[in-house]
Amino acid sequence: MGLRVHTDEEKRMKRSQLWVLCALPLTLACGGGGEGGAEGGADTTAAVVPAEGAATVTPAPMPADSAMAGQSSAPSAVQMTALNNSGVNGQTQVMAHGDGETMVTVTLQGQGSGTHPGHIHSGTCDSLGPVVAPLESVTLANGTGTSTSTVKVPLATVMNGQHVVNFHAGSGENPMAPVVCGAIPGQS
Repeated sequence: MGLRVHTDEEKRMKRSQLWVLCALPLTLACGGGGEGGAEGGADTTAAVVPAEGAATVTPAPMPADSAMAGQSSAPSAVQMTALNNSGVNGQTQVMAHGDGETMVTVTLQGQGSGTHPGHIHSGTCDSLGPVVAPLESVTLANGTGTSTSTVKVPLATVMNGQHVVNFHAGSGENPMAPVVCGAIPGQS
């Protein structure tokens, strides 16, 4: 069995190939430069040019997040308006979250304090339909309160133009009396 001696050219070729293979993960991990790479937005990406005869590696495309496919990734705003002279108003954000789920973030402002249970209903604010999903209650303390809920209802279902976010009095003579409501917009 004979021992093979590599020529200087073969050694340089192997070092070049090794350098290219080592630099590729760093280039990919750093996002390839682009916006925000350096101050002033300058592109600081160095081109990786394989040595002659070196193998080239093409990264596989990243799969799309199937949970978000076809769904709005930006939150949709819902303006909440007072009902029954409650003095409570606010804003709600709805957005896709996970596989077939919707995240609902609510901020309410109003007079006094109290805990208000909420729901996503079918229908309109003038004519509430059945409850589609319960939401975390909002407790007003010093006139402001927030809650975040994740419901097992796809975003496309609640954003069909036929659903509302509604919060109830929670106490008093009629605890289920609506105090604030907002129509969830339909997707365009």
